[in-house]
Amino acid sequence: MTSDDVTSDEGRVRVVRLLRVRAGREAAFLRHYHDVRARAERFPGHLGEQLCRSLDDPAQWLLTSEWESLAAIKGWRTDPEHAALVRTMNDCLHGDRSTTVYRVMVTVPG
Repeated sequence: MTSDDVTSDEGRVRVVRLLRVRAGREAAFLRHYHDVRARAERFPGHLGEQLCRSLDDPAQWLLTSEWESLAAIKGWRTDPEHAALVRTMNDCLHGDRSTTVYRVMVTVPG
């Protein structure tokens, strides 16, 4: 890899959510997540996301999304439709979830 392969992404941000889905609520969680994701895909500044489930602890999930800027994620977080969709998704979760926003500093192509 050369320095030309690495790019700076100073404007981009990544949101990381660690979630624990309540037993028996997995199907409902996935339905609600797909509703949230469908809205996010239409929201300005949304670049993509991933939903992962732990192989070691199936109740543990990881949700990451990438945004063009901090302003884009702030707009998403204050969107009334987003708030309503996330509320129903969060009803499937234990209270010990966390969300952190990170500045993307470097991207290395795959």
